[in-house]
Amino acid sequence: MACHNSLNDGHLGESVVLPRTQGYDYEFVPTLDPKYECPICLLALRAPLQTACGHRFCKDCIYNSLSESSRRCPIDNTPLKETDLFPDSCAEREVLQLRVRCPNTSLGCSQVLDLMYIEHHTQACSFQPVLCPNECSATVLQKELDHHLESQCLLRLKLCALCDLPYPFNEEQLHLATCAQVMVSCELCGCVVARGELPTHRSDSCPRVVVGCPYTEHGCSHKTVRADLDAHLSQSTQYHLHLLSSAQKRVTALVWELSRSAGMWGQSPSGLGFSRQPSLRSQLSATSPSPDRQLGEGSCGERGLVFPSSALKLDGTPPSKLHLSFSQLAIVGEGATALEEGKTGEDGKAGLGKDLAGIHHQQEAILKDLCGKTLEVSQGLLQVNITLSNLQARVEEMEGWVAAELGEAARGKYCQGEYVWRLKDFPGTLAELREKPTRVIHSPGFYTSPFGYKFCLRLNLTRGSGKGERGGEEWLSLFIHGMQGENDDFLDWPFSGIITFSLLDCGAGRPKAHITETLHSSPDRQSFSRPQMHRNPKGFGYTEFAPLSKVVEGSGRAEYVHEGTLHIRATVRLQQQHQGSTGKTGCICQHQQKSQKV
Repeated sequence: MACHNSLNDGHLGESVVLPRTQGYDYEFVPTLDPKYECPICLLALRAPLQTACGHRFCKDCIYNSLSESSRRCPIDNTPLKETDLFPDSCAEREVLQLRVRCPNTSLGCSQVLDLMYIEHHTQACSFQPVLCPNECSATVLQKELDHHLESQCLLRLKLCALCDLPYPFNEEQLHLATCAQVMVSCELCGCVVARGELPTHRSDSCPRVVVGCPYTEHGCSHKTVRADLDAHLSQSTQYHLHLLSSAQKRVTALVWELSRSAGMWGQSPSGLGFSRQPSLRSQLSATSPSPDRQLGEGSCGERGLVFPSSALKLDGTPPSKLHLSFSQLAIVGEGATALEEGKTGEDGKAGLGKDLAGIHHQQEAILKDLCGKTLEVSQGLLQVNITLSNLQARVEEMEGWVAAELGEAARGKYCQGEYVWRLKDFPGTLAELREKPTRVIHSPGFYTSPFGYKFCLRLNLTRGSGKGERGGEEWLSLFIHGMQGENDDFLDWPFSGIITFSLLDCGAGRPKAHITETLHSSPDRQSFSRPQMHRNPKGFGYTEFAPLSKVVEGSGRAEYVHEGTLHIRATVRLQQQHQGSTGKTGCICQHQQKSQKV
């Protein structure tokens, strides 16, 4: 059998499941009467049981003795079974009323109390040794703990007098080496500033930092220390003006090219006259939208100019925004026709020049407006795309989280009482359990049916107390706890059913060597009463379910930790579903023979 001992109740409030305990080991006042002494552990009787032959033993001591011997009384060697053991309430009451000294007598405590109160006193005893909660490895008396935390603990928090941030007492020098308010000297100019302001000092005011000329974007590549920058600006004024003039010419040329791409009249760069262009009427007729052309292809609408979409990319700007009325260019069209037909009179030329000058100014205003709208639309689209990408990422993240949460909840509710607990990264979990012996792990809740009882599993490590070949070996402890569920109001209490634990073999071997144990509920145990809180503090299961070495290393071709994951299956069936096949109801934790030897 994989389990080394009988079943125990685990208590969630203590967050630890202890192995078998011996009798009470205290200093009794007066000395302990031999009639209250356990013949096995030679200590005061703890939860005494009386045998059919009249002897008294500690509960765990006699159970341990029967599991390791030929089931005979340790005193007179008469045959003895577990059914021959009876609780001795009278002896237990007398033992609990015996007077004992506080275990901290050697540290100064002089209290003498009844045995039944000693554990409560020990927890509150001012002479009880406790570990520092800051984990500085110091052990102090309970009454001295506050003083230790305030003035002696090396890991106590201290506030920095400069920046008001906390740091561990033993890391004071390390904090001062990085504190933003400590005054330091600039390595370049020697100025004393706060460490946190040093980057700003160097970027804004340090006279020894090398900086570039403010006209770098226009072509000046000169670099010098900040202290000499004013001298450079004073000496290179003409050069900088030349750079600005060149930049202005480039901008003017760009505007000219934009105006040409729009197919409109314009002045030549020399300003001496008009460049010869095709007649405005011919341009308008050539670019007028035909009935089968769509307005979206760069058209400005009816009676307006048509700009090629390749010349002006407006990223979705409505064509109506770019409309230029045909009537505004009528005079220019007539003047151009007159020139083509030879009408070159002085009055015609003068009037045409004025009209063309006005149209030229309108053209520049329109082009400037087009550029501004294009930039505005592009920036708006970029911002919309960024916002949309962020929203899509958040939606995908929320969808994944909801799917994971609802998936686990649905798996537990609709498993029909057969739940598989997958402990991923079991080696990491095992290291944590070994580092913190009081650590316990609970599985998600699961239901016996969608409208049934709710349970969860509990796992922790314990060290065997047997004296056989596996004495002192590490074991996996496995318990089941009742949980408050949605259906508790109309269910029968206490719970009555059969529970089967299985440690699943995920190896390639056949047949599978699952480690399996079956137990029956007991109506008189608090473990199966209706939970009065989120999770029943009492659990029911095995203190020593399976040896840890066998779980980690496997047995033969069996593999219980597969790709870092341990699989534990719990099958919960209501008692009425099994009365015809088992013939037992309400019995306490009957072990059933496995199909595989482990």
